[in-house]
Amino acid sequence: MLIQTLAKTLSNANEIKGHYNSQFWQTVRKQANAKLANATRENGTLIWDRLPNILSTSPKLEKNPEGQEFLANAFYGAPSWASLFNTCSTATFGCATNCLNESGHGQLHMINKGVHSVHVARMTRTLIWFKYRDQFKAKAQREIHALQRKAARMGVPLAIRPNGTTDLRFETLWPELFSGNSDVQFWDYTKDMSRNVGSIPNYSLCYSVHENTTDSDIEKAFSNGLNCVVVGRLKRNDVKPTRYMGRTALDGDKHDLRFLDPQGVFVILFAKGGAYGDSTGFVRDVKQEESVL
Repeated sequence: MLIQTLAKTLSNANEIKGHYNSQFWQTVRKQANAKLANATRENGTLIWDRLPNILSTSPKLEKNPEGQEFLANAFYGAPSWASLFNTCSTATFGCATNCLNESGHGQLHMINKGVHSVHVARMTRTLIWFKYRDQFKAKAQREIHALQRKAARMGVPLAIRPNGTTDLRFETLWPELFSGNSDVQFWDYTKDMSRNVGSIPNYSLCYSVHENTTDSDIEKAFSNGLNCVVVGRLKRNDVKPTRYMGRTALDGDKHDLRFLDPQGVFVILFAKGGAYGDSTGFVRDVKQEESVL
């Protein structure tokens, strides 16, 4: 059984690597490496004016639930094996080929003069994280301080999603991010069931269901205090179910601030980009269920 599991894991990783070894991704990596090289001094320090900010926003992050307002930002890096560094240790082929990274401004047709600026920026940030981690952390902290001042002027809380398009274990890789910014609410989606941030009061996780997720995995996530996020075979304006698998289901596209959700619920997202036609099982057929009294 162990040999079969290891073989399946290796096969999955090779399939994902193959997906991210297309001519498009090879070009993005080449352009990002050139951008970083052009912004690196001889002594190894980075010229930040030539590089993208570590944190940024998006249309979904700018959505707020009724009656509550936050200033929200995220770190959007290159997912899975796109950068040749693995930023999503538990990625599946289904999530790799239906990744949010390739929806919205990340759609692959949004190329201008041979450059997809969004993906080059995400790739560049990821390269900085792996090659110049101390400088990455220092720059990100400066940006957080600036956002804290902006949030104070606005009179709203600051919320940051460390993994906008990645699944890095920041609780172990960068614990001071949370302890040093206790007034900031952090949140993330994860496919890594082993992650536990219960001891970090300002970090919230929810579990992303994928094609290999079993019903027992879902119950385990709920028992561990994680809500479960499901990508449904739904289009933008389709009505989402309010119950799924016997539990309350919320519309996850109204806003992205998952730390505001009540505990013990499903969060349903519509299939973005080309995900609607997914055949891996990553996208699920969700239907409205009757409430059992």
